[in-house]
Amino acid sequence: MDIAKSVIVITAAGTPTGRAMAEYFCRLNARVALVDTDSPTLQTTYENCLKVGGICYSFCLPSRSVENISHLFTEVNREMGAVDVLINYWQAGGGVPSLLASNTIVDQTLADQTIADVASNLYLFGRGAAINMLDCGRKGVIVNIPGLGSANEASLNLDSSNAVIRGLTQSWAQELEHANIRVGGVLPRMRHYDDGVVHYHSAINYDMIDGAAYIVENDSFTGRILEAAS
Repeated sequence: MDIAKSVIVITAAGTPTGRAMAEYFCRLNARVALVDTDSPTLQTTYENCLKVGGICYSFCLPSRSVENISHLFTEVNREMGAVDVLINYWQAGGGVPSLLASNTIVDQTLADQTIADVASNLYLFGRGAAINMLDCGRKGVIVNIPGLGSANEASLNLDSSNAVIRGLTQSWAQELEHANIRVGGVLPRMRHYDDGVVHYHSAINYDMIDGAAYIVENDSFTGRILEAAS
């Protein structure tokens, strides 16, 4: 797929990584739809993209509901044309907790929040994009990317988060193969430290952005995961 001729939707565009991703694709002359629920940070991303000469629109969602996400893709179609690419950037705080964690670690509120994050940032946006691409007859691409964890997160949570991305990427690729919609994922490589714990770097990982661009451009890439260098 030619990035310069593509309409690319980027979720969590107001975050540092989402902003860097948006600026990157704007520099490659894509038409970029910026999506977030935080209006001030989304506005900052929009202004930065304009400074680099990008063709972009910002879409601030009041919430990540099925109705709002469906309306989002309708609005993107109207303002920018049919969607070619979804950069499905997952922001989910502390990752997926262990099923065997004690009650003192995992309470109902934490479980509900984790499930809500997974559903809204991965499934709902992925579903909305896939339906839109099917309706418009586009040979589209969905790229799943997890939010970068803080340096203090435990390796179990990181492994669990990666497992969610891997599983959904592979199952969606199989489901959407008949529609010529490709699905790939980019994961930040985990690094071991002297304390024996595995961490992510919280800073923006530009190799992840390069990986997303590679997946979009490579028409044979689907159902697979790239590991970005740390």
